[in-house]
Amino acid sequence: MILPPPADVEAQLAAARRDGDLDRYLGLLAGEELFVPIRRVDARSILDERAETFPNVYHETGGDEFLQVFTRGALPDLGPDVVAMSGALDWAVDGVGRHERVVFNRGTRGEWRLPGATLQPWLDAHADDVTPLEEQVERLITAPYGHLEGPIAHALACGAHLAVLNAAPWNLLDARYHDYVAEVRALRDWWGVPDPPGWRATMTGLIGDGYALTPGNLVLMLRLRFAAEYGLPGAEFDPLTWAQLVDRWCTENDAADQAEELRDTVRRVSRYERRLRADGLVDGDGCVTTALSWDIGRAVAIARAGLAAGYCDALSAELMVLEAGSLARRYHQSWADLSAGYVMGRVLHGGEDDFGEWYPAAVRVHHQLLQDPASPWLNLDFGSLSEESEA
Repeated sequence: MILPPPADVEAQLAAARRDGDLDRYLGLLAGEELFVPIRRVDARSILDERAETFPNVYHETGGDEFLQVFTRGALPDLGPDVVAMSGALDWAVDGVGRHERVVFNRGTRGEWRLPGATLQPWLDAHADDVTPLEEQVERLITAPYGHLEGPIAHALACGAHLAVLNAAPWNLLDARYHDYVAEVRALRDWWGVPDPPGWRATMTGLIGDGYALTPGNLVLMLRLRFAAEYGLPGAEFDPLTWAQLVDRWCTENDAADQAEELRDTVRRVSRYERRLRADGLVDGDGCVTTALSWDIGRAVAIARAGLAAGYCDALSAELMVLEAGSLARRYHQSWADLSAGYVMGRVLHGGEDDFGEWYPAAVRVHHQLLQDPASPWLNLDFGSLSEESEA
């Protein structure tokens, strides 16, 4: 099913430009992530800490130079030697002199060329209206130029948790629409992925042959097995009985060295499920069946970031995302099931009993994705795709 028409900031900017409404135009830009083109070689210098500033790729016309600034949907293809960096409006035009000029969304209906003498006074008067990039979070964004239906859209929607949390379009798989420097840094610093071989190894570990069953997923899998064996819903297993059955499994499978860790994981999962039920992520008589969706969601995000960083080609990223989507349908029954498993996996990944500052945001994103009429989870049937459509 095709999603409802998404919000389109480029169309809103074009309307403000048509009306000559500068306040509305800049007010829209003040709430957006804005992109400035930069040569790839200069971006590498920034990453290698060999440059404190970077030379923008200026647009020249009629003997004049203009600093180029774009919203995400207006970014043109400037070739393989040019990437982009992003930030808020005040960052994008920082250092522009009174007589220097900026061209916003060049080549679109919303193009507007403005001098620093106009921009700086507006920014001074509206400093509180500019949303810093770190505060642009928890936004459900559907790009009209992204995937709206079919297997790739469905697979990308399996990574919607992280996309919404970071205010990134959930339905994009395109290297162009990213902050190159930020993506390379995030892969290196957050995910431990420094290069193409590291990217391939990480993807293999998340959704490929290198996947290792985590203690959390093991005890959840064993609960399903025990539930089938005893003819009881998984939610009816009290933690003590569950732990005793896990002990029995360890004895029978020469895994006595894992017993203590698995018993502790049973205790943690039971405690977390009570919280998830209280917060409406799991039904009162339900339970989490698997936390595999935590790995699936990360795999979608890392596939997208790897493409943006140049660690893989478009086909490799697409195949990885499709594999993530296939795994999601194989091991989950619904979007709600997938989301609860994602949150459970995230809590278990923390390694401590404390839920952490991130947890309330995850709960809000869960409910947004299951309630917002524009959410892919309300517009894409979780189990509607056949294996033939994936091939």
